[in-house]
Amino acid sequence: MKKRVVYALDVAAMGMPGSVGRRVECYRLGNWVCMTGQAAFTLDTGQLVGIGDPAAQARQCCENIKALMERAGGTMADVVKLTVYVTDRAYRAAAYPVIRSYFGEPRPCQTGLVVKGLAREEMLIEIDAWGFIDDPGS
Repeated sequence: MKKRVVYALDVAAMGMPGSVGRRVECYRLGNWVCMTGQAAFTLDTGQLVGIGDPAAQARQCCENIKALMERAGGTMADVVKLTVYVTDRAYRAAAYPVIRSYFGEPRPCQTGLVVKGLAREEMLIEIDAWGFIDDPGS
């Protein structure tokens, strides 16, 4: 199985402590798609959106996952595993309905974690996603 870079970017513009240079956001590994945990940074400009709004941040995370899956040759239906990190348990009520709206049935396996903080204080949510793109005809 060969790995292929689907998308990489220069993370310096994101202002995250310790992050410098180019980083791969998404790999395609045979049928598997593996991506960096997606926060509410736009893929094109690296700007953080939805400051103070967990629903808006969840939407941007999901839009990033959707774009990366499509660049890898898949769809949101190919996402099989999510790990959702929120910095406050109360944010789940706003973020989870948004996340669910991006997926049909059956939804991906999902783990939810409440964490003390993420790379920047303004980040309220981050979503780690894995996809598996079936072979044609299988």
